Amino acid sequence: MAALALAACLLWVFRGTLARYLADQHYQEHFLYLWVFLALALWRSVRRPFRTHASLRSLRDLAGLGLAAISWLLLLTHELGGSNIVGRTALVVFVTALAVLSLPAWSVGRCLAHGVLLQLCFGLPYSVYFPLTERMQWGVAQLVALPAKLGLASYDVVDAVAVFPHYQLRITADCSGMGQVLTFVGMAALGVLGAAPDPRRAVRLFALAIALAWLSNLARVGLFVLLVGWGATWAVDDAGWHAALGTVVFLPFAAALVAAILRSFRPWSPAAAATPAAGRLPIALLAVPLLAVHAALGDRSSEPAARPGYFAELEHPPGHALALRGPTEAADRAAYETPWLLNARFAAADGGTFDLFHYTTRSRSHLCVHRIADCVDGPGLAIRYAEPVVVDGRPWWRLAVEADAPDRATRHVYFAFEVDGMRCDDSWTTQWHVLRARVTGASWDVACTRVMFDGPLTAVPTGREAAVLAWLGRLVSGPLAR
Repeated sequence: MAALALAACLLWVFRGTLARYLADQHYQEHFLYLWVFLALALWRSVRRPFRTHASLRSLRDLAGLGLAAISWLLLLTHELGGSNIVGRTALVVFVTALAVLSLPAWSVGRCLAHGVLLQLCFGLPYSVYFPLTERMQWGVAQLVALPAKLGLASYDVVDAVAVFPHYQLRITADCSGMGQVLTFVGMAALGVLGAAPDPRRAVRLFALAIALAWLSNLARVGLFVLLVGWGATWAVDDAGWHAALGTVVFLPFAAALVAAILRSFRPWSPAAAATPAAGRLPIALLAVPLLAVHAALGDRSSEPAARPGYFAELEHPPGHALALRGPTEAADRAAYETPWLLNARFAAADGGTFDLFHYTTRSRSHLCVHRIADCVDGPGLAIRYAEPVVVDGRPWWRLAVEADAPDRATRHVYFAFEVDGMRCDDSWTTQWHVLRARVTGASWDVACTRVMFDGPLTAVPTGREAAVLAWLGRLVSGPLAR
């Protein structure tokens, strides 16, 4: 009964965090296998006896109580600051504390290893996942370009695009190999956690998993490059064939990892001397501080941001008229969890246009602050960050969006985030400013303004661009921002 009550308590406290996780399609696509591996690892290694009480005289129990205290602080930070990542970490740390306290058959190291795998199941923060994927994508593109540089192939690689005389094959983020790395690491984790403790074996298996994941991805991408070179573009254009061929290449490498796991496997069994120590503190009571924090603070972002006073004026920029609303505007409002979002194109009398994307939100999602380059990227485009400029006393950060073909338009972007009266870029430091402002109670609102103009990026904004940016800065920021 205590275990059921504890599970119900955790589901109630973390229901919002879990619901937001389940609603994120990205996490469901890239981290599903890890949940399967975690479930198998638990099935292989959870053994009696179970403890219901902790002792204050045991160093192990004190370590478990310390982890529980850390989870209370993390939950407090989550409720005050609204970070989903912090909320999920609070849950992981608390569950790890429960393992340390209630599973004497597990070593503390085994408890922590399961906790690390559980944290990975919840996914990497976008601020980590996307930059890492981008660098891995760049590495794959460099290796794909190597045969051409050595004169062994007739294609060229320009900005992660393999250019053939008859086809352009783009090395996308899915070609980075991140998905394979996560899957292979999960398989290695299952092999380690389901077997007897052996640190050297664990290091070898994880190193082998990463190496095989990288090689399997190179083999997969290399196969598609080879097939396109032979004229078999259907291997890329047909989603069914693309997935089937990728799986065929993937399986031998996965089989090699499984073979290594089985060859080095030694069954694990609980130590005979592992008996519950006497204690007086009910472990289930450790959930009471979680209940108290959640009941006292609740979900402070449940209410949407108040309608900005300037929102209606966004549709009436001086000298321009609304020409087109973005087809994804309604979906964007759901993604950014706010009704105060505008995604539209405006046209001037002389034919000049600009695209405006603006929102004000209290979302707990990492979409609240994101890499702007990820939003404007696309096939055949090279994205380049440029030095920021100051217009009417307010900074704007810039992107050049350069096309690789003359028949495609080159564009450029100005953007800024607004956090507690401070104008910020799209780096991880802005997420820290958001967390600090929310924890201190200064402000929950985060605003983003992104303006896209046609043509190449110039050293300084043109007259029309400067006028639009100055109008937006005064409208959105009010007084000069810090």
